Amino acid sequence: MIEFISRAALSRYALVGGFEIPNTIFTGDFKPGDSVPFDKNNGKLTIFSEEIDLPGIKELQEIELEDKVIVKGKIAILPGLSTLEKRPRDLIKKILKTREEIGYKRILYAPDIAKPMLLPVLHYLGIDILDDIKCQLSNCSPEELFTIEKYVKDSIRKKDLRVLVESMPDPLSKTLLRLSDTYFYSMMEPFYPITGNFLNASHFESLFRPDIQRWIKRITELYEKPESERYALLLPCSATKPYSKSRSHRFYKSIVEKSGKHVHEVIVTSPLGIVPRELEFTFPAKNYDVPVTGYWFEDEKKMIIESLEKFLSRNRYEKIIAYLPEDLSFLEEYLEKIGASYIIGNLHDENNIKKLLEELKKLDYIKISKNQLLLDSINSIAMVQFGEKFPLNGKNAKRRFDEIFVYEKNEQYLYFSPLNGNLLLYRESAKHLLNNGKHVIEIDDFIPKGSVFVAGIIDASQDIREGDEVVIHHKSKLIGTGTALMSFKDMLEQERGEAVKVRHTFIS
Repeated sequence: MIEFISRAALSRYALVGGFEIPNTIFTGDFKPGDSVPFDKNNGKLTIFSEEIDLPGIKELQEIELEDKVIVKGKIAILPGLSTLEKRPRDLIKKILKTREEIGYKRILYAPDIAKPMLLPVLHYLGIDILDDIKCQLSNCSPEELFTIEKYVKDSIRKKDLRVLVESMPDPLSKTLLRLSDTYFYSMMEPFYPITGNFLNASHFESLFRPDIQRWIKRITELYEKPESERYALLLPCSATKPYSKSRSHRFYKSIVEKSGKHVHEVIVTSPLGIVPRELEFTFPAKNYDVPVTGYWFEDEKKMIIESLEKFLSRNRYEKIIAYLPEDLSFLEEYLEKIGASYIIGNLHDENNIKKLLEELKKLDYIKISKNQLLLDSINSIAMVQFGEKFPLNGKNAKRRFDEIFVYEKNEQYLYFSPLNGNLLLYRESAKHLLNNGKHVIEIDDFIPKGSVFVAGIIDASQDIREGDEVVIHHKSKLIGTGTALMSFKDMLEQERGEAVKVRHTFIS
């Protein structure tokens, strides 16, 4: 029985018979106690009580791409990968196609391919077990392989395996990572959580992380600005997150307040592209860290411009004002094209401050009730989080510091948490999502206490990611709400594991 604990991309941390995966088989004299137990006898390999006919080393090296995967019980062996090292596109297609075919429950073992610098990306791509055969035939040491394996396990537990993979100075590792980002986003993205404490975007490859690309897609394809907003003010990001807590953004706010006008603040940043103000608490906007050099790569420039184009084609403003630093001057041509007013340069210069005030004062005065503005902002967040708006007409919203409470009469309807930037559900808002089939999990006929485990799940909608707010039901009867601890794929395929941390149960 495989007990699922956590995941980082396609790599999962799990226990099998008391042993951890991912892991490495050490076939030589080096025998660490926590490596995978195996028994090799008469051309057969026994791993976790599964006896498999295993080709010899020479045969393994000669197996070509089209050869079949060896499947025995809960183990699947993917031989011959070393023959594809000079064909990285074929190599990654073989790995990911195999993982999809055998499912996400089986243990995938790839012999004769692991080298220390390659080991993290192989696990990242979903290979559970590797071995030291390659090391025995080359100059690397099993001890080095074992050390990197420990780093991998630790990185999965800390949810930052991606950073370890990005840091590997190995050409094949870099190529496989870039190919997975470019051609296999739809396979990798479901296994990236939508919440987290920190996102290290310190490498060039970070631009193409599936969770960052998902953010860009949601902002440019799902997000809808608050209905009451007519004017947009484009601003730069800040080192402090959320941006509104930074000295620079408090300064921009003071200028807007001095003008007496209301604008919708939209932050322009790398690697996320666009961050509307109401989403600044939402992962990864609140949680990313990126080196600030004042230099923009061409890929970053292209991403920013494309994000703005898509964002502004979906969200129409009567007027757009940009107040940006010199390093974003590459946007000048685009801003000119769309008829935006822009001030680019030293943002603390008195002349530039005066220009911004003049532009703001040209705008009409808009009277918007605080209640309506909060409700509109809530639905903008809801579109990104759920792909669904809530019927908020007639409801009341209250703000307490950065928290937002939405009430229907005297009953709480929604709550916005600044801790993770998500909306939390209550009975009636959960019913709305249930009726629309969004973020729903069907369980057996029981009332969960504390958690729902995979054994109790009948079905789960495909929009669920780890960290999502979900609705729990049995045959369309609302049972409760909670936080998903794994993606829908793992809920439906893993044997054991905690799937949902229950927040509310509705028995009546």
